[in-house]
Amino acid sequence: MRALICTAAAAFLLACGGCGDEKQIEQEQAYRQTGLERIDQEDYEGAVKAFDMALQERVGIVSNLEEDINFYKAYAQMETGKVTDAIATYSAIIEYDKKNADAYYLRGCAYMSAGQPDQAAADFKNAAEYEKDNGQMYAGIYEQLVMAGLLDDAAGYLEQGLKMKGDDAAAYLSRGRLYFVSGDYEKAESELNAALDKKETTANLYLGRVFQAQGKNEEAKSYYQAYLEENPNDSKILYELGQIAFENKDYEQAIAWFEEGMACKNVINKRELWAGKIAAFEYMGNFDAAKQEMEAYLESYPNDVAAQREYLFLKTR
Repeated sequence: MRALICTAAAAFLLACGGCGDEKQIEQEQAYRQTGLERIDQEDYEGAVKAFDMALQERVGIVSNLEEDINFYKAYAQMETGKVTDAIATYSAIIEYDKKNADAYYLRGCAYMSAGQPDQAAADFKNAAEYEKDNGQMYAGIYEQLVMAGLLDDAAGYLEQGLKMKGDDAAAYLSRGRLYFVSGDYEKAESELNAALDKKETTANLYLGRVFQAQGKNEEAKSYYQAYLEENPNDSKILYELGQIAFENKDYEQAIAWFEEGMACKNVINKRELWAGKIAAFEYMGNFDAAKQEMEAYLESYPNDVAAQREYLFLKTR
C-alpha cells in the first residue's frame, strides 16, 4: 500500500507543473515529510497534526498529492485507535475518487475494527468491483470476513479470486495466497513455487507462512530469511522468525530476531516484539534482564494490565 501511495504522489509531482502556488506545494510536501518522520518515530498523533498542516496549505485543491497525504493520515489515525476519524479520512478520499478500490478496502477494514461488519461488507464489495483482477485484494477481503465470522460472504470472494486465470508471476502469487488462507497448503505451495520460478520473491513470504502453519518451522525459516534479503525492514517477519526460534527453545536467537525487528525503520508491531523479547529472557532464566525490559516496556505502555501482572511476578524472582 505504501508503495502504491508513493507511486501516486510521484505521478502527481511529475505532472504538477504550474498547478497551484509552488511555495505552497513545497510547504505541503515539507509537512508531509514531517508526518512520515513522525510515523517512523511512532508519534502517530504528531503525524496526524503534520498531515493536517499539509492539507491546509491548499484548501479546496484535491490532487494525487492530497490523496497520498490522506492515506497516510488515515493509517496514523488507525494506529492511534481513532478508527472513526480514519473512516472519515477514507471517506474523503472516496469522495474525490469514487472508484478508488484501495480506499474502499481500507475503509472496510476500519469498519471491521469498529464492529460494523455490514458497512465493511459494502465497502469490500465496491473494492472488488473496482479492481476485479486483484487477487491480493480478494485474499485480504477473504481474511477479514473469516476473522469476522462471515464465512458465507468470505467463501464467495475465495471462489471469485480462484477463478482468475493467468500464468504470470502476479497470478500465481494471488492464487497461492488465496489457497493459503483457505487452508489448501498443497495447492498454495504449488502456485507459490510457480511464482518464485518467475522471480516473484514475495512468494517466499507466503511459502514461509504455508510451512509455519503446518508446523514445519525449519522450512518456514528458510523462506522467511530469503524474503528478508529483499525486504530487510519487515518487522512482522522478524517477529515470526523470533517465534520459531522461541519454539525451538533457542532463546538467544529469538531475542536477536525480536531486537532486529524493533530496530526496523518502520515498526508496526513493536509491542509484540518487545513482549516476545521479555518472554525469551524469562524462559532462559535471565529474570533481571526480563525485569529491566518490562520496566522500560511499562513506561511506554502503562495501561497494559497483563504486563503489570507479569512485572509483579518478575519482582519476586
